[in-house]
Order: sequence, then structure tokens, then C-alpha cells
Amino acid sequence: MEKVHCLALLLAFSSATSASPVDVQDCTLQPLEQGQGVRVLYSTGRVPSGCVSRAAPEADREVHVLYLQCGDKSGMSQLFLNVSSADGNSTQRRKVVFVVSANGFSLLTIHSEDLPLTFIYNSENIFLNMNTNNGETNTTALPSFASGEELLKWAKLKYGGVSSFASVGSPQRIHFQVGKEIGTSEDCIPETDFDAGQYLEMDVISSEVKSCPHPSKNPRKEAHIVWLQQGHQDSGTQAVELNMNVTCDKGDPFKELSVVLVLKSQHSLLWNIGSTTHSTQFLVSGKYSLKHMSSGKIDGEALPDSKEGLIRKVHDRGVDFIASYTEIPSANRITLEVVRCEESREAATTPQARSHPHSPTREIEGLINLVVPWRCLENTIEVALAKQYLSVLKDPITIMTLSDSRCVAQDNMTHFVLRSGLEDCFTRVESGIHVKNKLIVTLASLQQVTIPFQCDLPEKLSLQLFSTPEFRLPSTTLEFNEVAYVQVSLRTADQDSSLQLQECSLKATGRTSMPLIRNGTSASSSVEILEVPDNSPGTRIHRFRFVYEAKDGGRPSLSATLVCWVSLNRHNPSSFESSLDVKVNDPNSPSHDQGLGIGTVVGITFGAFLIGVLLTAALWYIYSHTRPLAKMQPVSANPPASESSSTNHSIGSTQSTPCSTSSMA
Repeated sequence: MEKVHCLALLLAFSSATSASPVDVQDCTLQPLEQGQGVRVLYSTGRVPSGCVSRAAPEADREVHVLYLQCGDKSGMSQLFLNVSSADGNSTQRRKVVFVVSANGFSLLTIHSEDLPLTFIYNSENIFLNMNTNNGETNTTALPSFASGEELLKWAKLKYGGVSSFASVGSPQRIHFQVGKEIGTSEDCIPETDFDAGQYLEMDVISSEVKSCPHPSKNPRKEAHIVWLQQGHQDSGTQAVELNMNVTCDKGDPFKELSVVLVLKSQHSLLWNIGSTTHSTQFLVSGKYSLKHMSSGKIDGEALPDSKEGLIRKVHDRGVDFIASYTEIPSANRITLEVVRCEESREAATTPQARSHPHSPTREIEGLINLVVPWRCLENTIEVALAKQYLSVLKDPITIMTLSDSRCVAQDNMTHFVLRSGLEDCFTRVESGIHVKNKLIVTLASLQQVTIPFQCDLPEKLSLQLFSTPEFRLPSTTLEFNEVAYVQVSLRTADQDSSLQLQECSLKATGRTSMPLIRNGTSASSSVEILEVPDNSPGTRIHRFRFVYEAKDGGRPSLSATLVCWVSLNRHNPSSFESSLDVKVNDPNSPSHDQGLGIGTVVGITFGAFLIGVLLTAALWYIYSHTRPLAKMQPVSANPPASESSSTNHSIGSTQSTPCSTSSMA
């Protein structure tokens, strides 16, 4: 198969070489327009200016100075800084101090595993977003520095020396390694075109990509020229990895794209070529290898030392469309991202309807996605967007809502703040943990920008008690001397880690704790760990059953607490503990409330009836013996009207009683 592939490549080369040169107009390189579908990314450890020296005067401290040269001083540059340790030991690391300044506005997002970092920066033009548990920030009011050398001088006076200095352009990401001796000189004296690769690597999106516009909407072939212009320091043997990816934003990528790839460099360099299109011709200086073929190193050819000569070389191969021309100062890896769609080739020559990189929409989307102002709590979503991040926007935000326009953020002068329940504002909860909604911001120009977002509910350990092995109806009552079933559930979005049930015990009131699980295994013969069906997304489950028996045949306590502790094995191990209060039901307990039997109910009813009869008889006896005495009292012949009325009423009442009639007779 490889021989067939090699033969196909040779035939392609011979046919292209034998083709007559194409009669084309002179190619005038122009900056690549946004939307023409080509991006060139590369990684390098070489910075415009930098230096290293021995560690700072204090042996347990490193001081690193970074000066950010923003390309667009009127806009907001965005930079990720990943900090890692060379030795991988978090317990014996020195204190690390970063002094950062910039000549424009910059949003700096810091990520580190578990390092004690201190950042000193100017909060007027640098906005810091820390994604580390041990990070500290010191917003020292740094003066405005016109150059990196001035910042370096200030840091030397402040700390008595520095470990490193680097003045960088506008990279997307910096990988910085600390905890290693990187310099031997006594002083850090900046050098131009400095190789900081032993401790720093930058991921850069090239802003120097150019192309030659082509009159045809669907050119037959296209060429991409990459000129890697290393300095004399890189004249030794060096390997560079190169990949070309063809993608499509909407639809399928154009798989049959015919490409001529020109890789210009010094002859001592080795190009390790990975992914490319199926129909790619190579014009390479030096040697190169194809990862999908085991043919070893392939000798290249001598290429012209000017861009005009390189373009002419491509035209001689029968290609009249220069899709991209890029000069890169130094790189370890290079990636060409080409957007070409199957259904339409217009993307190759016509700018697509995309937002400009500095348009309000793209700027706000990037800013908010980097700041990440939202977070999920147990039952709510909270959004708190600091307005200091928005000061660089030319079109300010006036209103911020969720998907439901009735859920409006409050403006408290410093933040846009919004709180919402998980069941409100069109919020969706997927897999029991992933919370999704949209942030809709309205600008002063009345333009609306929609930013979909997702956050995960906090990790939570829950215990449930069941009386049957089906695990259907949870209960809080534990039957004495009966089998009880326990389910231990951890809500987590981390599906790649494993959950280990470490310990469980039953703590009865006034009794010694009863161990159930110890070190992930049964603690006694009355405990059995059960198999668990496949975990649902967002939930990790353990199950076991046990029988609660009192020691020495004694009676159980009427209340107890079930306690479990689990560990989640991942890069940063975590442990969780939860408890469940239960009531203990003992049918044989003297104090056990068994209810009232029918005999008891009948007895109580008859007793109440008898007491009622006796009480009625006693009252009648008293009434019948006291009434005649009252009737023998003299009555006035002419009583007052009110008394007569009262007497008549009394007589009427007496006459209406059968017993009183019999007495009168």
C-alpha cells in the first residue's frame, strides 16, 4: 500500500513538473482577510527580548518578569498563562512571584495545578482571572512602563534580582515552567531574539498571513507557503512538526482539495509532516518525513531565497492561487487550518460572512467566555460580571438577561448581578448536573449578543436507606434485626475518575459506633457489598446491605446516624462525607408503640359510658333534692314587672317538664 502511495506521489510530481507554466498575472501579496478560511498557528520558545540569571537573592523564591506587547492597544488582548512545576513536587517548591505589565489592555487568565503563586501587576490595564486554589494576587500600583527593560529595572530594585525576563508579543497561550535552575549568570541582561525554550513556550496565531486574490471562485489548486526564518542560533539540527487540517464550519470539509505545500527553511532542518490532504504535493527544503508512511527521511530540494522566487516556483508547478504566504521567525510546531467546504468552494476566494475579530460581538463573546462570570450553586445560578472588565468596550453593555428576558441582571455600579433558580428563566439541567442557559447582553447601540453557557452543580454525596433490594422507596426508619439497604451516591461531572467507598458506620445514640464498611470492604459478616448497575451520567453509586443487631442481646437505641466517607480518585483526589439520621424500629421493645387493640378500645369506651351515666345520676339526685326547698319560699303578691316576667318564664319552664308536673300533683 505504501509503495502505491509513493508511486502516486511520484506520478503527481512528474505530471506537475512536465506541465507548462501557467500564464498568470503578477502576484501581489495582500494581508489575508478575515473569513478567507486560513489560520496559521505555531509554537515557539523564542521571544523578542529576554534573559535569565541565577535565582533571586532569597533561595526559596523565584521572580519572573513578563512584559506583554499588545498588538492592538485600543482593544483587549487575551492571554492564557499555564504554570507548571519542573519537578512535579508540590510540597517542596519555592515561592514563585510573577511581575506582569503590558502596554495595553489585557485579560490574563492564570491556570496552575497546585502552586503557591503571587502575581504583582497593574490593575488599571491588566485584568486577572485566577484558576488556581493557591494563587495570591497583589495589585501593587506599578508605574506605567514604556518598555520591558524599564519593568525589568523596577523588579531588580524591588527584589534585588530576578530569575527570568521575557518580553512577548501577542500569543494566545504561554506555557511556563518553574522550579528549575535556568540561568548561571549573576545578572539578567536582556538579549534580542532570546531563546527561552528551556522554561517557556508560546502558542501564537500568526497575524502576518498574506495571500494573492484569485479571480476564479473555484480555483483548481491552491498553494500554501511557509517560510521558517530561524536565526543563526537555530542553525543546528532541528525538527519541526507540521500539520494541515481541512475543516468546515457548516457541512463536510472538502476532502479532494488539491494543495501544493511549500516549506522553506534552512537545509539542516527536518520537517515531520503529519496530517495533510489526500492530494498534496510537497516542495521542501532540507529533509522531511511523512508520519503516515514508513519511508524514512526524504531529501528535499533547494528553494529560492525570496518570496518572489517561491511564488514563481509554485506557478511553475501549475498552481496560480497562493492561498497563504506566512513568514515565521521560529517554531517547534506549525499548524495550518484551512476552511473549505464540500458544497461550495467560494470560501477559498470570497470572504465569508463572519464577524470581524474586533467586532463587538466577537469581542464580547471572547471577553465573557474568558471571565466566566457564572457559577452553579445547589439550587441556583449566579452571574456576577465585574464592570471593570467592560471598560475597554467601545459599545458598552446596558442590559443583561438570561434566555427568559424577564430574568434581568441588577446593576450595582460595580457588577451586573443575576440570580435564578434552576427551574426558572428557561434553565435546563441535563444528566442531573449540567446546567445550561444563555446570557443575552444588550449594547448601547441596541445590538444584542447571545452567549450560551454551561456550569456544573457542585459535587455532593448523598445517603439513602431502603427496606427492599429494589431500591425504590427511600426511608428513614431502620428495622431492628432486619436487612437494610444503603445507596451511596456522588453527584459529579467527572466521569473519568473512580469512586471508592472508604468507610461507613452506624452511630447509635448512647452506644458504641457499629462499623459497616472499612477500607472499601465489609467490616463484619452482617454487611455485604452489592453490585451496582451502570452509573447514570452525572452520578456515581455504591450499594451495600446490613443487619442492625445490638451487642450482647441488648436493646437498640431508638435513633441512630448513618455516616459514610468516600474518595474520588483523580488528578487532584477529593474526599466526601455525608450522614443520614434514622429512627430504629424494634417490635419487641417494651417502649415500642404497638397501637391500641380492639379490646382496649371497647374497655375504654364502656368505662367512659359508665362514668357518664353515674355523673348524670348524681346531678339529677342533687337537683331533685334541692328543688322543693326553693318552691316553699314566699312569693310577693305584686312583684315588679321584670320579676313577674322572670317568674312567668320560670313557671313556663317548670310546667314544660314532665317531672315537675308530677310533683305539683
